[in-house]
Amino acid sequence: MAVKWTEKQQQVIDSRNRNLLVSAAAGSGKTAVLVERIIRMISEGEHPLNIDQLLVMTFTNAAAAEMRERVGAAVDKLLTVCPDDEHLWLQGALIPQAQITTIDSFCLNLIRNHYSSLEIDPAFRIGDEGELALMRADVMKEMLERHYQEGGEDFAAFVEQFGRGKSDAGIEDVILQAWQFSQSHPWPMEWVAACREELREETLEQIEQSPWMQFILRDVQLQMEELEIQLGEAIDTCREENGPLAYEPMLVNDRRQIRAVREAAGKGTYRGLYEELGNISFDRLAAIRSKEVDQEKKAYVSACRDRAKKAVAKCQENYGVQSPEEMVEAVRGTAGVISTLLDLTEDFDRCYREKKRDRNVLDFNDLEHLALEVLMEPVPGEDETGSDETDADETGAEVSDAGEPGAETAEAEEPGAETAEGGEPGTEVSEAGEPGAEVSEAGEPEAEAAHTKEPAAAPSRRVPFRPVKRRPTAVADELARQFEEILVDEYQDSNNVQETLITSISRERWGKPNVFMVGDVKQSIYRFRLARPELFMDKYERYSVSESLHQKIELHQNFRSRATVLDSVNDVFYKIMTRALGGIRYTEETALHPGAQFAPGERTGTPTELLLVDTGADALKQLDEEAMDYTAKELEARMAAIRIRELMDPENGLMVWDKGAEEYRPVRLGDMVILLRSLSGWSEVFVNVLMNEGIPAYAQTKTGYFNTVEVETVLSLLAVVDNPMQDIPLAAVMRSPMVSMTDEEMAWLVAAYKRAPEKGQDRGVYGAFMHWKENGGEGVDAPEEAVRSIGEKLACLETLLEGLRRDARYLPVHQLLYRAFEASGYYDYVSAMPAGETRRANLDMLVEKAIAYEATSYKGLFHFIRYIEKLKKYDTDFGEANVAGEQADTVRIMSIHKSKGLEFPVVFLAGMGKRFNKQDAYGAVLLDADLGLAADYLDLKQRLKMPTLKKQALKRRMELESMGEELRVLYVAMTRAKEKLIMTATDRSLGSKLEKWAQVPLADGAIPYTILSAAGSFLDWLLMSACDGTIQKRQIPLTGLVGMEIRRQASRQVSREELLTLDTDTVYDPEAARQLADALNYRYPYGGDTGLYAMLSVSELKKQGQVGQDEEEIGRGRLLGIGGEARILGDVWTDGVGEVGPERAGAAGGGAVGSERAGAAGGREDGLEHDGTAGGREVGLERAGTADGREVGLERAGTASGRTVGMERAGTVGAARGTAYHRALECLDLGKLHSREDVRAALKSLLETGYLEQEAYDALDEMVIFTMLNSPLGQRMAEAQRGGRLHREQQFIIGIPAREMGRGDSQELVLVQGVIDAYMEEEDGLVLIDYKTDRVPGGRAGRERLAERYRQQVAYYQRALEQLTGKKVKENIIYSLTLQESVLL
Repeated sequence: MAVKWTEKQQQVIDSRNRNLLVSAAAGSGKTAVLVERIIRMISEGEHPLNIDQLLVMTFTNAAAAEMRERVGAAVDKLLTVCPDDEHLWLQGALIPQAQITTIDSFCLNLIRNHYSSLEIDPAFRIGDEGELALMRADVMKEMLERHYQEGGEDFAAFVEQFGRGKSDAGIEDVILQAWQFSQSHPWPMEWVAACREELREETLEQIEQSPWMQFILRDVQLQMEELEIQLGEAIDTCREENGPLAYEPMLVNDRRQIRAVREAAGKGTYRGLYEELGNISFDRLAAIRSKEVDQEKKAYVSACRDRAKKAVAKCQENYGVQSPEEMVEAVRGTAGVISTLLDLTEDFDRCYREKKRDRNVLDFNDLEHLALEVLMEPVPGEDETGSDETDADETGAEVSDAGEPGAETAEAEEPGAETAEGGEPGTEVSEAGEPGAEVSEAGEPEAEAAHTKEPAAAPSRRVPFRPVKRRPTAVADELARQFEEILVDEYQDSNNVQETLITSISRERWGKPNVFMVGDVKQSIYRFRLARPELFMDKYERYSVSESLHQKIELHQNFRSRATVLDSVNDVFYKIMTRALGGIRYTEETALHPGAQFAPGERTGTPTELLLVDTGADALKQLDEEAMDYTAKELEARMAAIRIRELMDPENGLMVWDKGAEEYRPVRLGDMVILLRSLSGWSEVFVNVLMNEGIPAYAQTKTGYFNTVEVETVLSLLAVVDNPMQDIPLAAVMRSPMVSMTDEEMAWLVAAYKRAPEKGQDRGVYGAFMHWKENGGEGVDAPEEAVRSIGEKLACLETLLEGLRRDARYLPVHQLLYRAFEASGYYDYVSAMPAGETRRANLDMLVEKAIAYEATSYKGLFHFIRYIEKLKKYDTDFGEANVAGEQADTVRIMSIHKSKGLEFPVVFLAGMGKRFNKQDAYGAVLLDADLGLAADYLDLKQRLKMPTLKKQALKRRMELESMGEELRVLYVAMTRAKEKLIMTATDRSLGSKLEKWAQVPLADGAIPYTILSAAGSFLDWLLMSACDGTIQKRQIPLTGLVGMEIRRQASRQVSREELLTLDTDTVYDPEAARQLADALNYRYPYGGDTGLYAMLSVSELKKQGQVGQDEEEIGRGRLLGIGGEARILGDVWTDGVGEVGPERAGAAGGGAVGSERAGAAGGREDGLEHDGTAGGREVGLERAGTADGREVGLERAGTASGRTVGMERAGTVGAARGTAYHRALECLDLGKLHSREDVRAALKSLLETGYLEQEAYDALDEMVIFTMLNSPLGQRMAEAQRGGRLHREQQFIIGIPAREMGRGDSQELVLVQGVIDAYMEEEDGLVLIDYKTDRVPGGRAGRERLAERYRQQVAYYQRALEQLTGKKVKENIIYSLTLQESVLL
């Protein structure tokens, strides 16, 4: 059935050729509308678009994948209707390459296509997060060390202010904070320069014009206006019948003083504001003893005045402490340290970029900024600081009315004109992406303020900063022509960099706006990622609802939730979401309107609930000591568990609508979710309580991994291997099950060391370890058994550490971890612990992290430990390994941020009483995109530190923005519910809060900004909104939550005496005994398959002996029906045979051989690829000279006294040589090579065309190849190539049952992969050819050795080839490039 779109949705789908902003409320179907718009654009009209003419930007990779899948499904559906539509078939083929992507992926693709203009290596990679943290730490350390050496008063003052103790951590933190914040701006170092320019404001008049001072004046003015209104309402109440009339004179005086403060703020001078804030005072309210006065009115008036007093006191505290002169002095006093911070930020940015360039690494910030470099360029004729003649009316780019860049437009009235007036949408490209603003350094909508003329300032050492004007490049113009429309999802979460990127490739500058933006500013919850919802709001306020080139459309109909849920959401947000705090006024136009259809039914559509628990001391006194151990989180979790059971009750529980079955059914656990503001410290409690209640619960956390005991123990072991003189890690290892020392034994160990008369320098636990090793338990009266036990355990520890320290020299970290697991037995130990599967998975995850670390530019154990430390420091946790999965019938627990975009039948919104986190507003340095940077003023002479007025302004701004974010987070959480919304909260002062927020005045239907900003939690907002009609409030008594659990525990208690007297021979529960016996005696029926690998290469199979035989039988019998002796093809004379020994062997004085790392003296030796020999014969890929015998080879070597001299190093050289010959024989045209000169020329051509590397070319000998081509086999191959019957480098992957591999007795398939060097087709079958470069003895012994060694491998190739081609293999031939002979198997 076709979808029936609403009028507004249809308007969004059909609108074309404009900038369109779609404000899509929660559940309004924005994704479906966006997909439908794309489908219509590529399938309808006279000239439908190709999908690669659209650029669709999503917020996450998952969203991009879902969008691509939806579009693909829609195209497939259209093709079932119109199967002959070639255009639709083309769209289906283009979808995999369509630009449906995240902004990062788009930038990455852009950089890869234009790397040459950026002067970067095209082989760059995106750095691992831990690796980048290490690089930043290294750069920071080097940079600070350099500045310490250079000295300087400014740097010394900076260290004095931000240093913490003996550590540079405080200094590093503020530099990184400033640098990271700068990266959210299109041109980071220009933002730094703008901040430095602000330091030139040294007079009161200049400071009063600054953005931060203007914020203070606006903030005070807004607060005083609201307080005037509230006091006016209180005065009216005094004058009512039975009102507290005696309060009126004081209130009138209060309002007069507040009006004076407001007027002073409105005049724009700080001096006037400071004086009025200092003059204001509140008289004591008159006593009222008359019983005729209405007590409720009296309480209301008193509460209004108290709020006014607190608000004014807060303003005085924030803005009225410093006089104008003191404020100017403080601002000047911080200029030095801020300037130094900016210098260090620039220095760090430069050094960090150099470090990344050296290692050919980029981070995600680089992707966006490098993409901007591709898309934007400085206007010619401008220097780095811009022109001094820069004016507010100048443009950052010239545009053409013909749709091409390079010429000015003729009509300024049209959108796209160079000079747009009156706030109309213009076309100049800016970092903020705002139409009508030229490109500036900060990318802010207010950037034009940087162009206004400033009052006269004191002389400055620096040249006045002017933003660089930029214009789109030719690449940007090309992309603008390519993309007919740019569609941006989740636009409310864009930042200035992304906005600039989008604007640079749009057609706005040509007067043809073509950007489609969809989002909801009420759901902008990523300010911590420096998102700028102001970008959305700027367009929302400027764009027209009517048809125009810059239009907005509201989608406010909700197709997700029941009316009962939407009514409660609307009632709350009508009152608490305002323009001043939430970024948008919640009105009838922006509210949620029911659109979902639910059939009528019983036990459905119940109201939203608010469940409250008072955890104050008075309430807890009624409980006994055992019950008081419960925390507030556990009480709240138990309250949720009880409510879940009630909802699940078969008779009275909740019924939910099953859309698939189109009927009501009882609610299931899988329908429920518990949303938390933060999972840290909460999810574990909720999971434990719910599981104890018999309710399956699942929480995928992103924290806790590094705190698990098994991971901490292994990391401690690695730290000790790297450096044993670390007390805490060494003690942790000693106490762990690896060593199992007890507390008492640790005490004896340290006591013996401390009592030593001449212990010298105290080396802590390691010193005690070494002292006991040398002296035993001398000096302490430890029991003999303890002395023996300590000695044994320390000996085990020493053996473990010595072995791992030796292995650490050459093993990569992940293999060292495997070695540690095996040597210590710790892996098996944690597997047997409770939750062993999860613990084992945590250790497996640590190995994965080690493998990821080894892919970075850092190597070694020391740097791996630093790598992990940086991941801990920057909260790059992974969460514990999840082994259970997200089961279908399980209560899910997730963060509110994680739930965005999802929906659930029943939502529990828990933790509503949790206090807002405002820690960011209390940092040593505060940063704001609009107001700049601020720090405390430090008087080094008097040793005093105080916040500057600017820092107070930034602190207030950050607190308000943080609360606005919390408001939007609450909106997202409440709108996830489809059928039922239940909110829970605990509070120690619940009674006083209920009383405090019982009567809150409203202004135009909303709670005043001054009251909203005083809230400390979600609960405060819910209580002050007083939505009793749509939200049922219930206060749950504590005894009801914990009494049942206490009784349950009491019933389970068994006395110690009862346990000791139990008859262990008596079977109390036969069924349980039978189950226990079955479990203990169980034997896994497929144990033989547990050692199988999921996939193996043929080489691994050969080494492990898994191709039909045991390892000791490799090369000695038949394989897969193929056997027999080798027949020799060709006639190469040799005398004497060397011996071949086991792989990876080296020997002296005997005949041992090593296949990979072999070397010997005083005997005969041979290896598969490379080795050295003495006292015998060797055939190798070197042209050898001989002494005391005869040697055959392909490279020149010298010999002396029967010992081969000048052999190539074993290891990589032999493997590289073999690879070189294989590559040459793959690429050469054998049918055209008739002479040695032909071979030489062909090899030279392969080198010049890039088919061969120089190193490979140098390893080749054309005579070896020419000899092969002249052999009978070579002639056959040349003839086959001329006939198109020669195939080379044939890859394969096939499955073989384990039974046929001689491993186990099952049909379990093992995937086997390999590459067949060559095969040729002849009339009576296939000929399989395998080249070998092994060094083997000359003569028959060498030929037989090759046949024996590779019979299994070639036979396996035969099986694969016959399966792949369906033809029989008639011959298997090994060609030895060393012997220059063919061996027929």
